[in-house]
Amino acid sequence: MTTAPPPQENAGLTSLVETIVAPASAFDRLAEKQTWGWAFIASSLLTIVAALASAPVNRHLAKLITAQRIAAISNPRQAAAARSAAAISLKFAPFGWVFSPIGILVVVLIATVILVIFNAVLGGKANFKQIWCAAMNVSVVFSLGVLIGSILLALRGPDAIASVTDLYRNSLSLAAVFPRENIKFDEFLLAITPFSLWGLWLNSMLMQRIARLEAPKAWAAALAVLILPALLTAGLAVQPPAAPGGTPPATSASATP
Repeated sequence: MTTAPPPQENAGLTSLVETIVAPASAFDRLAEKQTWGWAFIASSLLTIVAALASAPVNRHLAKLITAQRIAAISNPRQAAAARSAAAISLKFAPFGWVFSPIGILVVVLIATVILVIFNAVLGGKANFKQIWCAAMNVSVVFSLGVLIGSILLALRGPDAIASVTDLYRNSLSLAAVFPRENIKFDEFLLAITPFSLWGLWLNSMLMQRIARLEAPKAWAAALAVLILPALLTAGLAVQPPAAPGGTPPATSASATP
């Protein structure tokens, strides 16, 4: 009489769960067996739901910003062209959630490249695949933060958001605590959330457990993943012209909490 073989462990799903509840074990596992499929699916689903939840607020804010930009154009022909382009953009805005998985891939790639660079410069032992898989699992934490922030925005409703400054004030970030109505400063603070700090800790542990870096070096690499993209986003943020009649402008920035 033969006995049935024991059930096979789903390494990808186990690593995903352990990244949240037992990260040291997760990263030790990912150092030996690299998996990222389940983490990618989870992050994609979380951000898709987040995009759908915050869509009414984002659509409302986009209309306000567009109206202010068009009102600031003095040339009637250019204003008409801008109005036409805005109409097309708003028409396809409800389908923006389709690009959420692509956004996850881009964000994880940026984090991976930064960590790989620090791994090489600081004498780490990890390879690209190990860091990519671990970073993808860490992305679930960031995606969870995006979802919770989007739900809070949805509960506030479009009428509570008259500008991106209001968006900052209703976010889960430091921008809600220290609003300055300076788009570059606020955009940088928008990156500092409880979930990004959780991700900071996870990335430092990732570099200690997988790259075998000492704690100070691992923390430096993790800080770079948090700070460098935030500085880039803040640097690219542009303050639009004031609305007619001296109304404070609705600044243009990412609507992701």
